[in-house]
Amino acid sequence: MSETKKNTKMTVFKTDRHEDMAAMVFVAIVVVSILVYMAYIIPSIAMKAPASGKVVAIAVEPGAEVKKGDLLYSLEIKGKPEPKKYKAITNGKILSVSAKPEDKVKKGKTEILVLEHEKGTLP
Repeated sequence: MSETKKNTKMTVFKTDRHEDMAAMVFVAIVVVSILVYMAYIIPSIAMKAPASGKVVAIAVEPGAEVKKGDLLYSLEIKGKPEPKKYKAITNGKILSVSAKPEDKVKKGKTEILVLEHEKGTLP
């Protein structure tokens, strides 16, 4: 008795282009939703220490208007010869400043300041 081999591949379609297209559309919708949420719904951002170290200087005060590129604060980071300067990446208003010069900060834990960003810009 001879058996014929059947094709055991479980493919419904010759190509999966329709699935790829659906995935791309889904990802685009998710990305646009997140960007709109960040730009228009989130009113302010708490800026936490990007690295552990010591605050050298705070260049802004509560209520100050800042423009993109304005100096916000400087941190002395262990192992670095000079303090790192952090600038505003968007226009906005400083709501509060929590840190003072000479304060020690921990990466991602210590809040330095709160910035209310301009609506329609990404923080």
